[in-house]
Amino acid sequence: MKSKVLGSMMMVAGSTIGAGMLVMPINSAYVGFGTTFLELVIFYFLMLIPALAIAEATQFAPQGTTVAGIMQRTFGFTGYISNNILLYVFAYSLACAYISGITNVLAELLSIPDGFRKLFTVLCVIPLGFIVVISTRVSDLINRAMFYIMCLAFVVLVAISLTNINLDYLKASPVSTKAVYNSIPIFFLAYGFHILIPSLSDYLERNVRDLKVALIGGLTIPFVIFTVWNLVVHGQASQEQLIEFAQSKNVNIANLLTKGEENSYLGAAVTVFTLTALLTSFIGLTTALITTLKENFKKVESNQEQGLIQASQEAKVETKLNRVAIFILTFALPAVVVTFSPAAFVFFLGFAAIISTLQAMVMPMIALIKIRLKNPELYQDKQVYRFIIPSSVLGIISVLFLVVAFMADLNF
Repeated sequence: MKSKVLGSMMMVAGSTIGAGMLVMPINSAYVGFGTTFLELVIFYFLMLIPALAIAEATQFAPQGTTVAGIMQRTFGFTGYISNNILLYVFAYSLACAYISGITNVLAELLSIPDGFRKLFTVLCVIPLGFIVVISTRVSDLINRAMFYIMCLAFVVLVAISLTNINLDYLKASPVSTKAVYNSIPIFFLAYGFHILIPSLSDYLERNVRDLKVALIGGLTIPFVIFTVWNLVVHGQASQEQLIEFAQSKNVNIANLLTKGEENSYLGAAVTVFTLTALLTSFIGLTTALITTLKENFKKVESNQEQGLIQASQEAKVETKLNRVAIFILTFALPAVVVTFSPAAFVFFLGFAAIISTLQAMVMPMIALIKIRLKNPELYQDKQVYRFIIPSSVLGIISVLFLVVAFMADLNF
């Protein structure tokens, strides 16, 4: 497999697997493992649909074009501005959350005094930003290293727990129909990585075949890990015990797996997994944010490049920003917010599902529908990739995604 394809696959997987995965079995306690597995399968396939739709749409825009740029080329300036606003609110809020999470874990490991936590946070932003600002290639290599470490920590987590599985526990059924309904947003949110796709399309030089392999393979890895993790946890505690643990608001999964007994290996594995999961998610998110900033500060293009282009046409968005400017624009705001006003990003994260779904999934699918209807000439080249899902189905799925996103954020 090509090195870039493998790296892109790990970018997708790393962006998808977050530290929140650790409590996924607790959040799904009311539905049991069987329903959990079924929902993981359903949303695995559903979340591939907007991903492959974006892969199709990126063929018709120059390298360096984000979803906002595609919206501009299909719906004009209004589409461009609205998508950019949504992306910046989501990306900066999530960047704040990742920086806060990473620095908190590191501060605990290094025993940083409370009085120095703010300074420590600011200092941590410098190497974190350095990782992604240099180049996508450097981000790829560091992300791979973190991903391998994360997988190793996960193997340790599973190995410690595997022998304690009780197959009878895995037969638990949902406690009610409402429990199934309430669990849907959990698995919908588990597969969020779509903001990264335009950046990966650039990294793979608009090779749609390679991009498809990276997207499908990259999402399959989290699906397998989520499934194994849920099997391990659901298999070690009865449904009643899981529900009791969930109601206790205890987020330390190690306590559940060890039945309250201390296990230094398990605790270390949880810490390493949490840190590396946060780092890989951070790299994926900020890579996408940097691509957006480069496009927003692009050099003036020719008139020909303002609209959609043939898939075979070579074109690239050039940016006015140097690396220093990119670093400041990407990381200055999150560093200030995390240090002095953390409540701001917490507020916006309350609407993260709606914002990210609209910006990174619904809008590009709508843009693709318009491209198909208004620009059939773009598909005359036999080499052009056309996703098998018809436009009418893409429209229905867009509505479905918005409904689930509102369920997630408004706790319906």
